[in-house]
Amino acid sequence: MGHSLGGYLSLLAACRRPRLAASVVLLDSPVLAGWRAHGVRVAKATGLVKRISPGRVSRTRRHHWPSTEAARAHFAAKRAFARWDPAVLDDYIAAGTEPDPGGEGVRLFFDRAVETRIYDTLPHHLGTLLRRHPPGSPVAFIGGTRSAELRQVGLEATRALTRERLIWIEGSHLFPMERPLDTAAVVLRALKSTAKPAADP
Repeated sequence: MGHSLGGYLSLLAACRRPRLAASVVLLDSPVLAGWRAHGVRVAKATGLVKRISPGRVSRTRRHHWPSTEAARAHFAAKRAFARWDPAVLDDYIAAGTEPDPGGEGVRLFFDRAVETRIYDTLPHHLGTLLRRHPPGSPVAFIGGTRSAELRQVGLEATRALTRERLIWIEGSHLFPMERPLDTAAVVLRALKSTAKPAADP
């Protein structure tokens, strides 16, 4: 199971190593294929991807604050983070920051340059990979009803992959952080939909 790019990673793993997973659940990770995938490939080859990927934000993301309280206030004031469940935001700050080695305040635990590199290398070959090496297990998709990312990518390739195993949940692309308990319940439902029938004794 994975959210966004984590979903793509889960799908890639299932295609490359089919025996690793009994099923795959994609959380707002619509399969990029067709002309949109070709567009991403061209953007990566020409360097234009830096202008269209989320890397344009992460490249200059603020990464230092005088305290954890200041870091939390910074994120809570942002529109996307303001919709997060408060407990999830607390966990994000606890796991996503660390004391600054210089002894002043806190900094991001992760390297924003690495984050940007991940965004700028968004996989454009999923459609081809799925045709040549389909996952050896069923795939379910859970999408946010207000996901802008989902609207950008479209659902055609995702529907072809998941068939009837497509579930909607109220929220944006970041619905797992907005509605964690509801998301957990829907994930369990998705896992049930991908479970293989037990063999007769």
